[in-house]
Amino acid sequence: MTAHDLLQQFFTHRIVVSLRAATAEMAVQSARAVIAGGIRIIEVPYHTPGAMRVIGDIRHQFADEVTVGIGDVPTIEAADRAIKANVQFATLPYDNPPVMDFCRKHHVLVIPGGATPREVARLAERGLQLVRVFPVASFGGAVYVGQLRRTIPNLHLLAAGGIDLTGVAEYLQAGASVVTVGSGLFSPSTGNQPDLETLTQRARQLAALSTSSHH
Repeated sequence: MTAHDLLQQFFTHRIVVSLRAATAEMAVQSARAVIAGGIRIIEVPYHTPGAMRVIGDIRHQFADEVTVGIGDVPTIEAADRAIKANVQFATLPYDNPPVMDFCRKHHVLVIPGGATPREVARLAERGLQLVRVFPVASFGGAVYVGQLRRTIPNLHLLAAGGIDLTGVAEYLQAGASVVTVGSGLFSPSTGNQPDLETLTQRARQLAALSTSSHH
């Protein structure tokens, strides 16, 4: 899949689930559970234990049925390891040109983060079509996304950071093209075993939102 095709996946499915797990095995199980609920884009945060193995396992099991990325890539070395694990996209916490260039060179869709209007506008000026507004909840949430959309109307925004399940629809209505849900989906579970059935149910609700709010 080309970077352009990957972008279309984001605009079609609109919801990204960012995994939260204490072990690689739990991360893979959680990914299976949300995929069973209809989620088609999975982000594996860089600090997930065994992140590269998790990426490789999900890619192997689901091939092109699911789009898999690495979250918050800090360095070229980390990006390189993720690429070797067959990753398809990378999100960055901020504008990091060396990592962005490296990802592009290896045909990985890169989605850098910006928080202030100036940071977001600068990324748009460099030709990015999708920018991650992060950490969005700290900067005013859905209302802020709406303001950014009006300021920079020709840019697609991915809202991430501190979004809970009940807020997703609001972000989509405010003009976010894509919304990432992480901690808001994974309630702290008793012991080390995530409640996979609940995860699948919540994922179903999320996946339904993505189809009901196309603009």
